Amino acid sequence: MLFDTSDVWAFALVVVIMLASYVWLRRGQIVRRHERERKLRCKELILDKRVLLAKTGVDFDGLVELVKMNISPEQLEKVIGLLTTRPVNYNVDNPEETPELEVDLDFAETKGPAKAPARQKEESPGLADIGVELEKMGPDQEKAWMKMAHAKFRKAVTEKGITERQAKFRLLVKMVELGKKAVEESSDKPVKRKAYELELWDRFYENEYIELNAEG
Repeated sequence: MLFDTSDVWAFALVVVIMLASYVWLRRGQIVRRHERERKLRCKELILDKRVLLAKTGVDFDGLVELVKMNISPEQLEKVIGLLTTRPVNYNVDNPEETPELEVDLDFAETKGPAKAPARQKEESPGLADIGVELEKMGPDQEKAWMKMAHAKFRKAVTEKGITERQAKFRLLVKMVELGKKAVEESSDKPVKRKAYELELWDRFYENEYIELNAEG
């Protein structure tokens, strides 16, 4: 029995329609499954943090609205983190009156390589030569100083819960100002040593400024 050409085309059209319908149904099932999984993960996040959110006074209805607006679990986690972060109160216009902007700038404990102190003690038994030897640090000691300064700055940012880039810049400026002020007010350092440490603070500021810009 021979098939007419029109019958073949009609059969092919039916097959195409059936395939398209199957793909559409499968896609709908996958989308609905992902949507259920997304809502379930968001629900679990809210339930896990419900006590902390309640103490912070967060509007749970607002979080539900965010979930309805197709927010991802990762985004919701960041939102919850921001909502539950301890607020930072600081006066940008007059930072001197704001204790929250104070930074621990005690770099007296900064140490170079383990062998440096012993060698310095052996080669410099008197105090007369200390000013000359300490005019500049070696490359390893400079690296250690920069690393310590960076760690202290990042620790201050974390402890104060600062997430805004501009707030980080303001804290960086304040830290450098206090560091330079401590150097200038020091009475037991030679002039060349002071100039060198001020240069170190400038280099530290430039490095952190570039890194903060890279984060944005």
